[in-house]
Amino acid sequence: MNATHAVQKLADVVRRKHFSLSTEHSYCGWLKRYCAFIKTLPAALPSEQKLERFLTALARNDIAASTQNQAFNAMIFFYQEVLGSELKNIQSLRARRPQQVRSAPSREDTARLLKAVQDGEKRDVSLAIRLLYGCGLRVTEPLNLRVKDVNLEAMQLVIRAAKGGKDRRVPLPCSAAEDLREQMETARAVWQRDQTNQIPAALPHLLAAKYPQAQFDWQWAWVFPARDWCSDPRTKKIVRWRLHEVNLQRAVRNACRKTGVCILPHELRHAYATHCLNRGANPRAIQEVMGHQSLETTMGYLHAEPLAVASPLDVGG
Repeated sequence: MNATHAVQKLADVVRRKHFSLSTEHSYCGWLKRYCAFIKTLPAALPSEQKLERFLTALARNDIAASTQNQAFNAMIFFYQEVLGSELKNIQSLRARRPQQVRSAPSREDTARLLKAVQDGEKRDVSLAIRLLYGCGLRVTEPLNLRVKDVNLEAMQLVIRAAKGGKDRRVPLPCSAAEDLREQMETARAVWQRDQTNQIPAALPHLLAAKYPQAQFDWQWAWVFPARDWCSDPRTKKIVRWRLHEVNLQRAVRNACRKTGVCILPHELRHAYATHCLNRGANPRAIQEVMGHQSLETTMGYLHAEPLAVASPLDVGG
């Protein structure tokens, strides 16, 4: 099997398993790098040893542990799911993932950042960034909202197919309700123009083939639609996609330059957890809202306890 055929077979299996487009790009990218690497190795070398040498080369290049683990997962998936081959006893040099303290910006810095975003960005970008902090969302989660996922009467959002393929409900902050209602009106205007031009909304998997009318239904319209049409990366049809996450990343970066604070978009999710926990919120409730599988993960955002330990240098006697 040549490299081109292997990559195509991998992409087909990834799509069949309903993995995300970003996972498909990542796995296919690693397979291309792996195919180029093993050309330098003896053809008779067992697959386990080829993969060991590839991972060891990555580790020696001082890449992040998470990146090497991503490459490892991609290749294991290729061998097991595409080739039907079970690899055993892979003894490669592996990068260790460091045990890092989760950082969360202060409430003051967060407020300064959000104010700068609100003053300098369009309403859809500003609102999506506020929801990262106000609802504890990952960067793509507010952007993936459909009209059917917003319940303004119950003040709730439904986050679909989040990390781990799990759905969850999150409370909508009262301060964001009016802005979200206005954003829904903007989305409706975009949807109505698309109806006139017969431009469908991009739907997940093969839903458009199974329910052709759904791609034109208001309930399936994006809450944060992209400003222009585009070609679906898989079907190549002209569709309306949602706002791309690069818009949020760029807006946060610009706001950081203006304010002098240093906050990454995902750290707004960290800030949500830390600020809620430090104010006495129920950890179990925060776990549900954030979609954590383990309560231990949620409690990792509570930074107040170690800081409350008195140093013996300051304690008399």
